[in-house]
Amino acid sequence: MTPAKRWKKLLALGCSHGVYADPSAVAAVLKFCDSFKPEITIHLGDAIDCTAFMSSTVRDGSGEPIEPDVEGGLRFLRQLRPTHFLFGNHEDRLNRLINSNHEVVAYAAAQVLASIGDECDAMKCKRLAYSGNDQSLVIGNVRFMHGTVFSENATRDHAESFAPWKGAVVHAHTHRAGMATGRRADSPLGFGVGTLTARGALEYAKTRRATLSWTQAFVWGYVSDASSQLFLCQRQSEDWRLPA
Repeated sequence: MTPAKRWKKLLALGCSHGVYADPSAVAAVLKFCDSFKPEITIHLGDAIDCTAFMSSTVRDGSGEPIEPDVEGGLRFLRQLRPTHFLFGNHEDRLNRLINSNHEVVAYAAAQVLASIGDECDAMKCKRLAYSGNDQSLVIGNVRFMHGTVFSENATRDHAESFAPWKGAVVHAHTHRAGMATGRRADSPLGFGVGTLTARGALEYAKTRRATLSWTQAFVWGYVSDASSQLFLCQRQSEDWRLPA
């Protein structure tokens, strides 16, 4: 007799961007967590925006304050209590800047990285460095990654490039929620978790037309050793309609 599958409840989200996180989106996610009680909770990166560490602001010292952004990101992680935290490209700025010739910048970057590490250690949350296309957390038949592709078909392209055979990939990065099937013989699935920021909240991006497609969402569902059943919960109106 084939043994019964051990299904685990799962939640994945990303791109909350520290101080820029929309309080109503954060509240909705935490409310869902409280009722669903996921056994696996994954933050897919960009929990902290790191605006102050952007190359343009580092050069002239005109960046936004560091502390509110870092504390906002860490506060949400403490509330969410993820089992896994995948660094995004925004956190990866810190890894690059710890070797900066600007000693103050290098010190500040190292301090923020240490704060992230301390919070994750306290929660026993596993951390995964941002390594672009090679970043990979595989649970069952699902690969989780921050993401690298940013095209209009990014979710489909992530599925084709990164999903395990007869599996799925869940990514952040694009801020566009969506689901797509990859053009492979095994029909892999891709899920984009969108963002938890409000449209226009990121000052450096508010004039980009692409922000008009940004959507708040998260992915939830069930995963076993070899299979999964995932769903996308996307905010479509003023109020969130959370899964029962």
